[in-house]
Amino acid sequence: MDIKYVIKEYWNKRAETFDRLPGHVSSPNEWRKLLSRIFPEKMKILDVGTGTGFLAMRLAELGHEVTGIDISENMIEIAKKKAQKANLQIKFIVGDAESLPFRDEKFDGVICRHVLWTLPNPEKALLEFLRVTKSGGKIVIIEGNWKQPKGIKKAIRTVATLIYERRKPTNLPPWIYEKLPLRRGKVPDSVVKALRNLGIENITVEDLSWLREIQRKEFPFLYRLVWSNYEYYLIQVVKEG
Repeated sequence: MDIKYVIKEYWNKRAETFDRLPGHVSSPNEWRKLLSRIFPEKMKILDVGTGTGFLAMRLAELGHEVTGIDISENMIEIAKKKAQKANLQIKFIVGDAESLPFRDEKFDGVICRHVLWTLPNPEKALLEFLRVTKSGGKIVIIEGNWKQPKGIKKAIRTVATLIYERRKPTNLPPWIYEKLPLRRGKVPDSVVKALRNLGIENITVEDLSWLREIQRKEFPFLYRLVWSNYEYYLIQVVKEG
C-alpha cells in the first residue's frame, strides 16, 4: 500500500475535527507575536503542511503574502473557507512537501509546524524548502517531543477526545510510524542532524516551551490534566547565497 496515500487519507479524515484539538489553534495572539519577530518585514512566505491554515492566517494578518500547501484536500478546503470568512487573501493549494510545485527561489521564507515527523523522506522535504527559498531567506521548522499519555492519563485523554473533539481517538497504522524517520527522533537534535546531513551549518534553535505552557493554560480542564509542558522548539535556517 502506498504510504503517501495512507497518510493523506488519515489527514483527510482528521480534517473535520482538526481544529477541535486546542493545541492546533490556541493562543493566536502569542503566535502573531512570535511570527512578527521571526519575519519582521513583509515577505512572500510558504506555509508547508498548512493543515486548516492556522499559521498561514496569522502570517496574513501580519501583512505577508502567504501560500499554504498541504497533502490533504479536506484540510485545504477548510483552510480556504476560514480565510474567506476572515477576509484574508491566502493562496491554498494541495501538494506534497517532498515535491513542492514551485519554481526555484520563489519565496522569501518557508515555515512548517508539526510536519517533518509525518514525512517518510524528511531530508527530501528540507531540500525542497531550500530550493524554493531565495538566497538570504529563512526556513523555520517548529516541532516538539510529543509524549503519549499512559495509564489513567491515557483514559482521561480518550474521554477528552470524545467530549471536546467529538471523535474516537485514531492513529496511523503502526507500520506507517516505522517508516517515518523523525517520528521517534528527539527534537531538536534529529532535525539539526538532518539539516547538517545536507551540508547546512547556519542553524539556530529556540526553546518554545514557554509557548506550550501558555497554550496549556487555555485548554479545557480534561486536557490540562494530561497535557504536560512538552519540549517544543523552533529551528531556523538562513539560506546562504
